[in-house]
Amino acid sequence: MTEQSTKSLRLGVFAAIILGLVGTGFGIYQLVKEKDLAQEIANVKSTVNQVKDAEGVTFKSKAEFEAAVAESINKFVAQKQQADIDQKYAQFEAAPEKVEDGKHIYGDLGARFTLVEFSDMECPFCKQFHDTPKQIVDASKGNVNWQWKHMPLDFHNPAAHKEALAAECIAEQKGNRGFWVFVNEIFHHSKGNGAGVSDLASVVTGVGADLDAFRECLSSGKHEDKVQADIQKAKSYGVNGTPATFVVDNQTGKSQLLGGAQPAQAIMAVMRKMMIESQQDDSANQ
Repeated sequence: MTEQSTKSLRLGVFAAIILGLVGTGFGIYQLVKEKDLAQEIANVKSTVNQVKDAEGVTFKSKAEFEAAVAESINKFVAQKQQADIDQKYAQFEAAPEKVEDGKHIYGDLGARFTLVEFSDMECPFCKQFHDTPKQIVDASKGNVNWQWKHMPLDFHNPAAHKEALAAECIAEQKGNRGFWVFVNEIFHHSKGNGAGVSDLASVVTGVGADLDAFRECLSSGKHEDKVQADIQKAKSYGVNGTPATFVVDNQTGKSQLLGGAQPAQAIMAVMRKMMIESQQDDSANQ
């Protein structure tokens, strides 16, 4: 084996060891998060120095060694960040990637029932209610889907309005599923009641969106008409608070409004009632 081959082999082993050590460091990172990240990386570097000496790997300079360590750490950080993003998207696998007419729907597009929710991402009652429609859809075996409509309330603006526009910008980049992931993240990170999100940029990158493209979209106001259309639709239905959920039977066209953070049982009761009425109508027409 040539000296060059031997060095390449040793470097390969060294790189694998670095990744293993960095992996250990990031296992701790899960617990300590960013505030202790610098210390963890310093610990990894110290251990890598010891491994380097033991393996007989040589570098031309300290800068070359630091670059090798930094490259390995950066690769692992990127992998970790992508894994976090993938985990967020996995929670919304039931959301189609694309939906016609720019609608935001979670669940089977051919479902019999649709829960059309007018919501505000700064509304504490909306946050409380947010998991309920998802749980119903997930348990429905394709019989129920959930549609989001924007209704940022005046007393929660400008934060709520900005978040509605932001969600549309995310949908432009990341599709329907990305929209739902972003909305969920906003509910998790917002202080609520109009206080907004302290670091919107980290939420944006945390769903895998390009920050520069997002900022350009948001500053353009290009989705203002869509948000306003939802608001006007809510007003035309007499909706003046959030959350407001219309239970729609797509088979009969009938719907019923449920206001507030209703429990799943109340929504299920409405759907059962609609099914019974539909069966009775069918029997009467025979």
